[in-house]
Amino acid sequence: MRFKSPPFFLATQRRTGLALCLALGLAACGGGGGSASTAADALSTVTLELNLLQLPQAVAAQVARPMGLAAPTALHVNGNTQLAPMASEGDYATYTPAQVRNAYGMPALPNFATALSPTQAASMGAGQTVYLITAFHDVNIAQELGAFNDRFGLPPCSIRRLGSTQTLPLPVKSATGCELLVAANTSAGGISAILPDYAVEWAHEVALDVQWAHATAPLARLVLIEGQDGSLSSLLGAIKLANAMGPGVVSMSFGCPEGTWTDTVDTLFANDAMSYVAATGDKGPEVSWPAVSPRVLAVGGTTLRTADGAGRTESSWASTGGGFSSYTTAPAYQSEAVPGLAGRAWRGVADVAFNADPNTGQYVARIAPGATAPTWASAGGTSLATVQWAGLLAVANAQRALVGRPALGAPHAFLYGQIAAVPSQYAQAFSDITGGSNGNCASCTAFPGYDTLTGLGSPKTQALLALLSQSPASLSDPAASAPTASVGGTAIRADTFAGTPGKAFSGGIAFSDPVATRITVTIAGVPKGVEWAIRGTAVVAQWANPRPGTYPLVVSTRNDIGQTTQTQVDLAIR
Repeated sequence: MRFKSPPFFLATQRRTGLALCLALGLAACGGGGGSASTAADALSTVTLELNLLQLPQAVAAQVARPMGLAAPTALHVNGNTQLAPMASEGDYATYTPAQVRNAYGMPALPNFATALSPTQAASMGAGQTVYLITAFHDVNIAQELGAFNDRFGLPPCSIRRLGSTQTLPLPVKSATGCELLVAANTSAGGISAILPDYAVEWAHEVALDVQWAHATAPLARLVLIEGQDGSLSSLLGAIKLANAMGPGVVSMSFGCPEGTWTDTVDTLFANDAMSYVAATGDKGPEVSWPAVSPRVLAVGGTTLRTADGAGRTESSWASTGGGFSSYTTAPAYQSEAVPGLAGRAWRGVADVAFNADPNTGQYVARIAPGATAPTWASAGGTSLATVQWAGLLAVANAQRALVGRPALGAPHAFLYGQIAAVPSQYAQAFSDITGGSNGNCASCTAFPGYDTLTGLGSPKTQALLALLSQSPASLSDPAASAPTASVGGTAIRADTFAGTPGKAFSGGIAFSDPVATRITVTIAGVPKGVEWAIRGTAVVAQWANPRPGTYPLVVSTRNDIGQTTQTQVDLAIR
């Protein structure tokens, strides 16, 4: 679905000593005369209220689809007490956590009944948090996770539902044990006291996400955030809530068709304390949001033919999503230094890949409402790939914390620029997927180097984690984050405010906030004659006949959770 123009946000303005003018989200309050150095200027204050996530109804009501799948022959159970991992059954295979860990070079699961060394605990994601963004409610999530843990030798998790009085951010996760926290969210990004309804398709997604995030990072804290429904408005609120809960990795196993609106909501991913990963989809060549966002690690899918870690066999999954965006330009990290990206002007999706084919799937326990015994599905979809990449990033953060290094943030610049652009490190850290296709388009076939089906490829985990853990600083791409002036949660980015006397002036101040939905902006020191307009998440100053002088504008914000920000923007007319 495409939208012709970005949303405009309603705002109110109050000007000291001047009349209020507001029409269709654009405010204009005029005046004139005077000099910058005289009291006659009567410098004034403007207050504006911005709703950062007020989308057109047609956009906000979009319904995202979960990216988890079960194979048609979903039940692979020998009796009701024994699971036999399927080495082969025609074209099908179903893998256990131990087999997947072996295939991708993760360390074997330890004996969780004994004390682990700090290094062992870090390799299991100790002390880290993975946020799982979903919709609706899985009524049997505790029993399903318990059955999965019992079957495959994973540590049990304490489980707690968060109430609307929960203090945020969450306490720092301890380095021992697993916990699963469950929270329903409001569309404004708070914790809701209302339990979402049950929906079978989303319940399957919830079970898959929780079980395989836990299988990848068994000692990490999992926070399951359940939207009231699958609308974009509800899922945006879930991401907001994750940002407010504290540092971690945010996993998003859903997608909406990209459009002109996507850059408006990409401010959700401006939190440098977080890493964001999203599924590219299960319908072949297409580009969806949030995977297309430049600060989100987009995860495509493979078909895992063998589970031998010494030499696994993979090809591109025939249904994996991916392609080149029609709306988002290529970020700096997707440069010509990476094979396969030369001459590309638009964002390529995916970035990386993992097993996703339900026909070479992975076990997921499901318990229907009213039932007590689990059934076992051979699950797949790019959501399965996504939660495992989220788990890997959590492990990398745990290993970095062990040696006093900051969390990863957005890893794209490092993955592309420091690994993929160096042939020896690329071969060491990634398995380049060179076979398979997902359609008949020009970019629908995998080939050496980057391709839109599997991005840079699937991880050779031990080497990749070593490289990620060795970087001395955060890996966030500076070019992907707006320069900020902040003592709270809102980022302020201002154009150069310089003009010529008597010549019409225009300049903008942009705002983003990864936590809040609404912000109040106050601009003090405004000279007469300056008119203000709200455009998207920015305010634009327009002065038809500017007078010479330097006018220090003090820009302050307060968001809807009480955080404040202040900076000075000099309006220089000379």
